[in-house]
Amino acid sequence: MLREIQIAIDKLDEKRQALITAVQSVSEDQLTYKLGPDKWSLLQELQHVIWAERGMRLSEEELRDNPVREHLRPGELVDVVKNILENDVPVDVPDPSLEPDGNTSLPELLKLWEQERQLLWALLETVNSENVDKVMFSHPAAGPLTPLQTLELALAHLDNHQRRINNRLADRK
Repeated sequence: MLREIQIAIDKLDEKRQALITAVQSVSEDQLTYKLGPDKWSLLQELQHVIWAERGMRLSEEELRDNPVREHLRPGELVDVVKNILENDVPVDVPDPSLEPDGNTSLPELLKLWEQERQLLWALLETVNSENVDKVMFSHPAAGPLTPLQTLELALAHLDNHQRRINNRLADRK
C-alpha cells in the first residue's frame, strides 16, 4: 500500500477508535436523546458517519466499470467542502440517503462500521503509483475524488462529527 494512503488510513482508524470509546461510555438513553426535533442524537451522528463511509465505497463500485471514469478529473470543490467541515459550518446533508434515522443499535452500527472499513481498506489496497492520481470516488458535493482526497475528506468529516459528539458529551457532565 502506498505510504500516504496508509498514513491516512491509520489516522482514520485512530480517530474511529476514539469515537467508539466515547460513545460506548454513554447510556442508551443518552445515545438516542435529541436536543430538539431538528437535531441528531449521538446515535444518528455515528450512523451518518458510517453511512457516509459506505457511500464512498459504493461510489467506487458505480464508477468502476463506467467508461466515463477515465474522463473525470478530480475536482477543486473538495477543499471547499473540507473547509466547511473543518469550520463546523452547518449544512444540509448533501445526499438524502445519508440522512440518519437512528433506528440501528450501537452494536449493530459498530459491526457495520467494521465491515465497511474492511471493505474500504481492501479497495484502497488496489491503489498504486499508476492510479493514485485518478478518480476513484465521487462525493455529492465535492465531485470526483482521488483516493487520497477521499481519505482526507473522510477525515475532515469524521473530525466534524467527533467534535459534535464531544460537545454533546461534555454538556452532559
